[in-house]
Amino acid sequence: MDMQRVINFSGGKTSALMTILLKPTNDDIVLFTDTGREHPLTYKFIDDFEINEGIRVHKIAYEGGYEAMVRKGKFLPNQQMRICTTELKIKTAKRWLRDQGIQKFESYIGFRADEERRVKGYKQYYKKVTPKFPLYDMGIKKEDVQQYWLSKKYTLNVPSILGNCDLCFLKGKGAIITILQ
Repeated sequence: MDMQRVINFSGGKTSALMTILLKPTNDDIVLFTDTGREHPLTYKFIDDFEINEGIRVHKIAYEGGYEAMVRKGKFLPNQQMRICTTELKIKTAKRWLRDQGIQKFESYIGFRADEERRVKGYKQYYKKVTPKFPLYDMGIKKEDVQQYWLSKKYTLNVPSILGNCDLCFLKGKGAIITILQ
């Protein structure tokens, strides 16, 4: 039997395209790990994706969300301690998968060909997981993703400056000031 496939669906256009290209079967798990800080239109896009593509997305979240994580850790995530991705996404997904009886799996991650730094710098978070980067391997870049969604009857309507989590420190000071204005 092949190893379990877990397709990481961030709620964005890139991971949605990756999911479509992977043609998930009923045995695959498409997993959206909600930070609780997503733009409201992200949730609409996920719903539209499920309806239009006929692909089920398992939606899970850290109990209590971002605020509970901050209270537990007693500090805000920052450049040196990026606990939000680790706690809200990676560990939450691992716990949920373990509860489903899945400990060894292939983890499909939507890094593109123009994100080589992210692929090369990817940190292996657990031993029984084989990371896969299909968009990188296929040579798909940001402009390919954008072009693809022009042909669809639905899309994610969140301006790219807003990205995934709202006011994430990784956006940079200039982008955060622009968003707040």
